Amino acid sequence: VIKIVKDELTELLGGTQSKITLSSSGMTIIMLVGLQGAGKTTTAGKLALMFKKKGHRPMMAACDVYRPAAIKQLEVLGEQTDVPVYRMPPNVDPVHIAQYAIDTAKAYNRDVVILDTAGRLTIDEKLMAELRNIKAEVHPHEILLALDSMTGQDAVNTAKAFDENLGIDGTILTKMDGTAKGGIAVAIQSELKIPVKYIGVGETIEDLQKFDADQFVDALFNVED
Repeated sequence: VIKIVKDELTELLGGTQSKITLSSSGMTIIMLVGLQGAGKTTTAGKLALMFKKKGHRPMMAACDVYRPAAIKQLEVLGEQTDVPVYRMPPNVDPVHIAQYAIDTAKAYNRDVVILDTAGRLTIDEKLMAELRNIKAEVHPHEILLALDSMTGQDAVNTAKAFDENLGIDGTILTKMDGTAKGGIAVAIQSELKIPVKYIGVGETIEDLQKFDADQFVDALFNVED
């Protein structure tokens, strides 16, 4: 019975690892979205480091001009990872920042651009309109949603709202220390059919892990015990 349940859960969670789709020709644009406090900016740094370790030439773009110190935080992450950060003054339209960042990345032969977009404390139509405009302008290859796994069912509601507005290609679950929060991964993939691509399980810049359904279910069942 346990094996049947485990197999069904593994299948429900996607069965295999879901990878980020990279452009087959030229530069890959990743648009990172999420609510304020979900760990989005830190996740941008983690993604950049991951791509750099794989031999890519990433660049991050500071498109959040609203949250105090958001640009500075991304610059600090850029220094830690040795990945360049494109920034402009806070009074510039984030849509223009995204476009200029991509033009700059092309000029400097960068093959991955990670757009760190603005968040809000709650779903906000003004925010969604801005994100839709960025999407329409730059045509990202992947739109990834950073979700705070500690928010439980609210994270599912958040994912649904972002997916309806933007069409989400995958989620990155942050603050996934332990398996007690594992229900969110099951809920997102079963209710919304949105793959969980990565999980963050700590505070360091190197703690981003690929989401592996087999390993995740094994941990849920404490198979080693």
